Parts: sequence; C-alpha cells; structure tokens
Amino acid sequence: MAENKLQSLTEIFNQKFFRIPDYQRGYSWGKDQLDDFWDDLQNLKEDKLHYTGLLTVKPIRKSDISQLEKWKEDLWLFEKGLNAFYIIDGQQRLTTAIIFIKQLLDYFDKNEGINFDTKESWENKFLYMQFGDFYKSFIFGYEKDNPSDEYFKTNILGQQSSTADKVPDQTLYTENLEFSKIYFTRKFSHLDKVQLEELFKRLVNRFKFNFYEIDEELDEFVTFETMNNRGKSLSKLELMKNRLIYLSTLLNVDISLKDRLRKDINESWKTIYEYLGKNKDNPLDDDNFLYNHWIMYYKYDRSLADAYANYLLHEKFTPKNTLNGDLAFGEIKNYIDSLAISVKSWFNIFNIQYSTYNDDIKEWVQKLNRLGIGAYPPLLMAAFNKERDQSKLLLLLKSAERFQFLVFRLSQRQSNTKNSHLYRLASMYHNDEIFWGGNVTDINSIIGDIRWHTDGSKNRDEYTGLFDLNRFSNHIKELQHNNEGYYSWNGLRYFLYEYELYLQECADNNEKISWKDFTARKKEDTIEHIYPQTATDPVWERSFENTEIKDRKFLLHSLGNLVLLAKSKNSSLQNKDFLFKKRHTDKTGHEQGFYNGSYSEIQVSSYNDWTPDEIIDRGTKMLNFMETRWGFNTLDWNINKESLLQPNSVQV
Repeated sequence: MAENKLQSLTEIFNQKFFRIPDYQRGYSWGKDQLDDFWDDLQNLKEDKLHYTGLLTVKPIRKSDISQLEKWKEDLWLFEKGLNAFYIIDGQQRLTTAIIFIKQLLDYFDKNEGINFDTKESWENKFLYMQFGDFYKSFIFGYEKDNPSDEYFKTNILGQQSSTADKVPDQTLYTENLEFSKIYFTRKFSHLDKVQLEELFKRLVNRFKFNFYEIDEELDEFVTFETMNNRGKSLSKLELMKNRLIYLSTLLNVDISLKDRLRKDINESWKTIYEYLGKNKDNPLDDDNFLYNHWIMYYKYDRSLADAYANYLLHEKFTPKNTLNGDLAFGEIKNYIDSLAISVKSWFNIFNIQYSTYNDDIKEWVQKLNRLGIGAYPPLLMAAFNKERDQSKLLLLLKSAERFQFLVFRLSQRQSNTKNSHLYRLASMYHNDEIFWGGNVTDINSIIGDIRWHTDGSKNRDEYTGLFDLNRFSNHIKELQHNNEGYYSWNGLRYFLYEYELYLQECADNNEKISWKDFTARKKEDTIEHIYPQTATDPVWERSFENTEIKDRKFLLHSLGNLVLLAKSKNSSLQNKDFLFKKRHTDKTGHEQGFYNGSYSEIQVSSYNDWTPDEIIDRGTKMLNFMETRWGFNTLDWNINKESLLQPNSVQV
C-alpha cells in the first residue's frame, strides 16, 4: 500500500537503500540550484523545519531482480533486512544531499563524533555498507547500467567498484556531479568542525521530504513521464530514453533480447551524452541533436510546432505500436544505433578541430560555422555518417559554404530559404531514396542540387538560381542611403576575415588574428574606418577637399575604407591622420600602426596616402577577391564594380 508522509533524511534512510533507475536522466543541477540549496541550509532558523519537496519511490521486490546480473552485488542487503527502492522523482535533491554528506564527512576522522554518532556510522547509513572483505554495497546510487554509476562510485564517493579498472565515461551529467562535489568542498573549506556539524544536523534532521511510496501495481515508467513537469524539465532526449526502455519491456520477444536491448539503449545514451558534453567549452544541446537526427532519419514537417517530439513520443515510439506489433525489436535497435553513430558526426560538425579529418575538411567546416551553418546540419550529419571519401566531403562543404554566402549574405534572401528542401535532401540521402533524376541519392547528386539552386540555369533569361547580385547591389545602396553602408552589411565580418586569410596565404605566413578573438571583441574594436568617422584632423580636410560632405559619408562606410584590426586601438588614435595610423611611436617608445598589424592593415599601410581614390582602389581589389573566392562575375549581371563603391551610386 502506498505510503505518504513527511520524513527527514535520517528517517528516510532507516533500513533502506535506493537506486536511480537506468531510464532516469543523470544529475542536472548547476550553480543556481546549488546556491538555492545552500541558502536554504544557511537561513534555516534553529526552531524551524524546511520542506524540501516530494520524494517519490517505488519498492523493489527481491524476487523481481534476483536473477539480474546487475543486482548480484546488492542481494545481501535484502538478506540483512534492508528494503530497496527506485527513486522516481526527487533524485536531483537527494543526489545533492548525498554529495553534501560525503564531502562534509571527509572533514572528520573515522571514529570522530558528529551529531552523537561516529563518521563511520553515518557512512554506513547514507553512503555504503560493508561486511567482511566480500560484501560491499552502496546505500544510494545509480543502477549498474546507468552511465553515471561508475563515476558516482569512484569520483564522488571515492570508492572502488567491481569495474574500477575502467575509467568512467565523462558526460554532461558527470560534469555536473563533479561541479557539485567541488562546490561543497569549497563551501566547507571556510568552516570549522562546529559549523560543519551544525549544517549536517540541519540537513539530516530538519530538511523534510514528502516521502511518497507509490503502489507496486503502478508502472514506474509512466509515473516518471507524468511527473517530469516538476523541477528542471526533462529534455525530449531524456524522455526518449525512458520511453525506449519502457517499450523494451513490452516487446513480444525473449527475455534475453529484452535485457540486451535495454543494455544497448543505455550504452547508446552513454555515448550520446559523452559526445554532447565532450567539449566542456562548447556543450551541445540535447534536443537540438534529437531534432536534427529526426530530420535526417525520418522526415521534416514544419506544419506543427515541436513536430519532431510529437512524432517520436506520440506517433512512433508508443506502447500501442509496440503491443500491436507495429513497432518491432529491430526498428528500435536500428534507431538507437543510428543515434549513437550520428552523435559522433554531430560532435564533429561543431568541434571539427578535435576530429581526425584532414586539414581541408577542418578548415571548411570551421568556415561554415563562422558564416552560419543554416539548414545544413542534418545533411552534414548524414554525409559524415556515410561518406568515406574526404575529397567528396570537401566538395559538399565548399558548395554549402558558397550557397550560404551567395544566397544569404549577398542576395539577402530570407533566413529560411530552401530549409525544407535541404531537410528533404538529408532524409533522402540517409535513407538511400531515389533522387529526382531517377538514381539513388548520393553525395554527387546532393552537391549538384546545391549548386543548381545557387546558380540556376546558364540562360540568364530563364534564371532560376537563388544568387542574385542585383539584390546585393540594391541592398548596399539602401544601406548607403541610410548612412550605414558596408559597415552595417551582415556579411562584413565573415568577408573581412576571409580576405584576411587570403592575404595571409599570399604572404605565406602565420595567422595574426583568430576568428575567436575577432568575434569576441566589439565590432568597433575589430573593424576600423581608415578615413575616420570623426575626421577633425586638418590632414583629412585636405585629402577630401574636393569631395562633398554627403559623398564623404558614402566613402566613410565604403568597403575599401574598412579594415580588420589585429588588436583594439584607442578610439582617440582612430581619428588621427593616415600617416600617423600607418606608423607612430607610442608613449612607451614602441612603434605602432597598420604597418605591423593584421595582413589587411599591412596592405593598407602600402598606400602612400588615403583619399577617395585609394578607398575605391582598395575596394575594387576586395571585390575582385570576392568574385574569385565565391565564383561569380559582376559583368554577368551588368554591374560595374565601381558602382558598388562610388558615391554616385546612391539613389534616393
């Protein structure tokens, strides 16, 4: 019969031990939640109790788990008279409490008293219990198949386990466990033992949980999904793990196959969270991965918000489909295998520097990420999964980058242009479907399709491509009319950086500025107007004496007047005359200026003067580079390059 009452941790852990089941997500608390937990402890008045929240558990019958290998080491606890429970809801709070207790007890010696008992006695109650050399079990922890199990035992509780020779896998969840451990260690380091004992008593005696024991007849999988809307919401990826493990219990297959599938699900999710959290500086979002995999594996449907989650959880992977045979063992197995393979490709798309791909692949993936990868991730994931010929992968990456720049940065198309089409390509390619030309979709047909949608037909009278240089020309004219010009063009940063890389390659020299540094600084600190916005120096007046005021504003924001800076400069120096900007001695006696800056600055320093003629000349060189780099010709569009740079192109 269900039990529901308010209890302290001391009461809850009386002759009980707990396991977080394998379908549960891992530890997700971060600094904000830990701060709240700590503040609640600190602010608890002496005569008060603190209501901590609901702790929902389900009894575990020995007869249900006695034949399972993962429970072998813990069966003796049943013989000793302890009752076992699965934690259905409240694991985040309880895990935090156990980490707190472990780190606090580490400040006391084995037989030292704390709250009228020894440290060893409290460890036996909350952490682990041992009899002789052969029996040792953890009072609180994860089920063996859970990816966090080994990490919690070894790195948090500081104990050896039966597989301690294997280094525990790192995931986003284990990172959170480690953060919590360090958090409390730092808090305790400033306290004496009297203060520590007081905190311990508050936690184990005066933090009260609404301890709720659900009926054995209730399905814990369904209960878990129903209760997930409390606290920190579960991601769709976390819900999918629970759902798939649940479905594995409903399949009409041999018990050994059910157990095998359950282990495979856990292994797949272990791999998924390992790669989503592999780069601590760039953790990848759970649901973004699941969404893009859905596009690739199934199909994209933009008619409904959250369509992917609705399809996966309410249409495809459902108990009804499993029980009536519409969802079979093999289909679930293929899906989880695809997730485990695809997450590695997903990681490479956003962290290509850690991959084993050649330098060209790395360079062009990084270019795409700098420019904006748009709707290409599902297609790239499929390509990284399937294609072993890196030369073909490189062609795909170059075609995608060219599409992104010409269609969105030059032609200024809407950001969702051809998204649905690219999503369909990803699904067709992944599933080996028939391409529109009649053959199975391969990487060559994908590349050809992207190029055709970029450039269209060769017949200009029947042009169907998305690239349109007239749109760029009109866009720049509109920006100039608003006194903004190229400085407000959304492709400026990427273009200037690509131009810098081109000049670097021409100089056959090392990098002077990284993209990370370039984008970390404010725009005004990274892109300078050579002819300054505040041109008060008399030299500027002489250089532009034959240029009307309105035309000076045009030239100010013209492409040739903008230079990428290797490092930020004092704003007052940016208004100095050109010769000073090229080279001057600072207050410390060191020479500074364009002459030893970025390769773009060095190019500017090659000019003897800076007048409207130099601005147009440099701008023309930059447009020539643009034509060559992205493969188009302004003359094909009856556009003169100078019309994109000269003041007389302004149209009111």
